[in-house]
Amino acid sequence: MVRNDAGGIKTRNPVTAHSKDKNAGAPYAHRRFAGRDLSCRTGTLSCLSDGLSGWLAAHGMDKKHMLLTQLFQSWASVLGDDLCRAAHPLGHRNATLLIGCDDSCAMQELSYAAPEILAKVNDFMQEDFFQKVELHLCAEEESLQKQKITQIPAKPPRPQQPKNIGQLKLPADSPVAACYQAYVKFFTGDETN
Repeated sequence: MVRNDAGGIKTRNPVTAHSKDKNAGAPYAHRRFAGRDLSCRTGTLSCLSDGLSGWLAAHGMDKKHMLLTQLFQSWASVLGDDLCRAAHPLGHRNATLLIGCDDSCAMQELSYAAPEILAKVNDFMQEDFFQKVELHLCAEEESLQKQKITQIPAKPPRPQQPKNIGQLKLPADSPVAACYQAYVKFFTGDETN
């Protein structure tokens, strides 16, 4: 805004404003949204998948993450029953598959079966995703194969209505009377008692 000599206020359109800045006439010049500079925006439409794939990858939800989730959820079908009983998926670290074992005997057996496990898992991933298998004793670590499903707690049963409810006489200005009135309303739905 510019003040003229008469004391009135004249407004200047920022799109048609003349300035030394070459972006001053741009519709998004010097505008910010959520901390981002909007001056580089072109105003044209782009495909949602262009920006979405980068955002998902930045938040750990890219295609490989989804494939790893499927691997850990279908661990028994990937490895087979014999290996699945002894090998529990713990996760991965870069190109290393982390597998947990219940005891040292199972760990010894799985060390011999590591090339077979690696081949089956990489076959499921459809690429050489993992380069080696690292075995750990599962003393306190939770397997990714086990699902933690939390049940919604059932509503507690509604208490039975007392026989003489609403017959207690209390002073109207008493806090106890207000509580008792709410208690009566809970059972009867009536506000007059």
